[in-house]
Amino acid sequence: MSKYLHDLWSSVSSSIIGMGITFKHLVRIRKGNVTLQFPEEKWPRPERNIGFDHKDYNVIRSKLHVDMDDCIGCYKCARACPVDCIKIETIKVPKGTDIGTTSNDTKKRLLVNRFDIDMTECMYCNLCVYPCPEECIFMTGGPNSSKHPIDYEFSEYNREGLMYRFATATQEEIDRYTDTETPEKPTEKEETE
Repeated sequence: MSKYLHDLWSSVSSSIIGMGITFKHLVRIRKGNVTLQFPEEKWPRPERNIGFDHKDYNVIRSKLHVDMDDCIGCYKCARACPVDCIKIETIKVPKGTDIGTTSNDTKKRLLVNRFDIDMTECMYCNLCVYPCPEECIFMTGGPNSSKHPIDYEFSEYNREGLMYRFATATQEEIDRYTDTETPEKPTEKEETE
């Protein structure tokens, strides 16, 4: 019976001490002693020392980004992706049509009308980055921080927010290069005449 009363007193006294500390913090709130309002406010990231220069560190596992001005629609990144999280659709433009050049002076021959990356499926393996001949797809931050700063927190409230759509082709451009006109079939009267 004495062990039971001792355990009871120990649990009640430790609860009172813990609640006293909590109440003391509630009464005397100090700046920076409470939780940040997370989506709007973020703690500053401390500088890391990883043993060598950050510009040489090419294994950053962050969000994928695509520079659509340089994309030629070659599908190499989509083929290299082991989980098929990259979806690309292109339209072949007529020969002699100028739709632009990349920063490496490569002439574009395809109009990219869909370039979607589903980051909920991405496994951050970085395999899609290496085969790109124009270096237009890359992980943000690290050696690419001059192109796009690192975004260490990119959570969303719903899954649709993690579907990144990079294609910049307008509907007018898509309609101009797609063959929407189908030849009409002759009616029965025309066939018999």
